[in-house]
Amino acid sequence: MRTRIVRCAALTASAICTVTVMTGCALFERRMEHNVKTEVSFSWWGKDARNEYTLDGLKAYQNSNKDVVVRPEYADFDGFKTRMDVEFFSDTTADIMQLNYSWLYEYSPDGEDFYDLNELSEYINLSAFDDDSLSYGTINGKLNAVPTGTNCITFYYNKTMYDRYGLSLPENWSDLINAAEVMKSDEVYPVEMTKKAAYLSSVAYVEQVTGRKMLSDSGEFQYTSEDVRLMLAFYQEMLNKKVTKPAWDFDRNDLEKCLTAGVASWISDAEYYCEPAQKFGFDIVIGDYPKHKQTVSSGWYKKPTSVYAIKKNTKSPEEAAKLLDYLVNGEEMALLQGMGKGVPASKAALEALEARHMLDGIEYKANEKMANSEELEIMSPKLEDQGVLDLFISTSESLYYGRAEIENASENLYNKMKKSFK
Repeated sequence: MRTRIVRCAALTASAICTVTVMTGCALFERRMEHNVKTEVSFSWWGKDARNEYTLDGLKAYQNSNKDVVVRPEYADFDGFKTRMDVEFFSDTTADIMQLNYSWLYEYSPDGEDFYDLNELSEYINLSAFDDDSLSYGTINGKLNAVPTGTNCITFYYNKTMYDRYGLSLPENWSDLINAAEVMKSDEVYPVEMTKKAAYLSSVAYVEQVTGRKMLSDSGEFQYTSEDVRLMLAFYQEMLNKKVTKPAWDFDRNDLEKCLTAGVASWISDAEYYCEPAQKFGFDIVIGDYPKHKQTVSSGWYKKPTSVYAIKKNTKSPEEAAKLLDYLVNGEEMALLQGMGKGVPASKAALEALEARHMLDGIEYKANEKMANSEELEIMSPKLEDQGVLDLFISTSESLYYGRAEIENASENLYNKMKKSFK
């Protein structure tokens, strides 16, 4: 009897322990499940100021969303595209990516290689964007990306200097050539152009003169060899007549140093060139988009400053979508970013800035001019092809230093451009 009682007691104790262990395991598992956080990665390019406010914004987001950990991946723009190429090839991209407009169509030519954001509209307020903004990222009916803002090449002039020379602000290319005649004795350029501005100005000139676009609406290359020759000849004229400094020697500090009386750049870059000059007391104003006197077409375009896309096979689409919504529509992020990525495309972000009286300055004024202009068309993403831009600049440099003749150089560039735009 005693043996039976002991055996029963042992079995009872064992059962209690088993239940206790099982209950403890269940509690531990539930506790572990409760503490598990979803990781979402976000990649972007930028310098110190952009990195700082972006990191502050991500920290604030995590403080309000305790179940999410955001892994930032950022670097300077130089070399960023090469890194993106490697990541796409190896499928190691971040969940959310900042992309250049042309990269979006390079990586997803048929709209199948990014998450369709229409499917995540429950978490992303797409109504904050107008139809034009959404069209930038729509490929074959799939919304691959949303823009951070809108951009165009804009001409900024130091009116103080133009007034001192007794000159009116330029309205066309001839006005810039005439200004160069007056300023060149002091080794001052009427306007200085970034590489992208020099390239797109040359594209604009050819379209203004011929009425022919470099690329059709479907992205097909339409230039003749004579068009390419005209494009190169125009830029050589701008260089030889001292209208602009060679783009490969562009110096962002020249405007404040009065070595140039103007600068042509993206709207989103205006602060780098214009604000330092304004601090010296110069009156920096926004000029017209230059044209040929007998222009038959505008030749000027607008495009997204950059776009945000979500990885197609992200493991956490809902969390990625919520973070993306915060990046483009969130009030806290909007206030931290200000116009660091251009004037926001999101109406929600604009309203947040307007409520704090933060919609001001040279960038905002340039954006208003762009928004109110009826002459700007939507840029084909292929027009920004980096390889074609580099070819144009290197060919122009060879011509400028007498290492090539324009006939052979233009034919060679024409053939390379045809190949690049296939």
